[in-house]
Amino acid sequence: MGLAAAGRNPSGFERGGHSLLDSLRGEAATLQSLGDVERTVLAVRACGASAYSFAGRNLVAEVLRARARDDSFSEQVNLTSFAIFSLRAVGHSTSFAPIREAAGWIERQQNSDGGFGFGGRGSHSDVDDTGAALQALVAAGARNSRVLGLATGYLIRSQSADGGFPQQYGGESNAQSTAWAVQGLIAAGHSPDTVRRRGSRTPTGYLESLLAPNGSVRYSRTSAQTPAWVTAQALIALAGKTFPVAG
Repeated sequence: MGLAAAGRNPSGFERGGHSLLDSLRGEAATLQSLGDVERTVLAVRACGASAYSFAGRNLVAEVLRARARDDSFSEQVNLTSFAIFSLRAVGHSTSFAPIREAAGWIERQQNSDGGFGFGGRGSHSDVDDTGAALQALVAAGARNSRVLGLATGYLIRSQSADGGFPQQYGGESNAQSTAWAVQGLIAAGHSPDTVRRRGSRTPTGYLESLLAPNGSVRYSRTSAQTPAWVTAQALIALAGKTFPVAG
């Protein structure tokens, strides 16, 4: 998805005669959790392939089967957000009932501080899930200005003095949480380049400051964990894209 956001066709990348799609196909049999299936739908679509028939599985049908009676997906904001991304990525419109009703469920889970948590209402708000929820609501065509405004306000208040964002308010900034915040702000129509905490650098400036000599983006000032994953997510934010990323 990072490659697609940066304007590179992921399906054109090969090593040793094997492509990214070959890798995804080879791992399809191991998919078990809803989150794994949702992310694979997004990756497959970023490669321009069909998620309706992929390595012998209808990944879209698997996502839809996880829909709960309360209109959520597994009763979690995170997984419901990714369900919306997945369904939009495969071509469903904002009028599709599972998308429209999932967005309504997400709106009802907003905490009093304006943020969203991984689970439902009452779970501790965090930057990552608030950024994801904002993107999902916009992708679903939701236009509740109060919900979007409160969530945007939560993100802006969470910015650290170094310009980045922590997962939890007051924690250490990291590239992935900053990317989630940037994507959420962009989705809500708020330029991240205008977000500065008491004269700090911008969120994108923070991400750029973590660029290592080999081209990877460090997770934080003190950690270089999971460089491929972190760099891919930072690429989406730096490219000014939001989920779902089109292939």
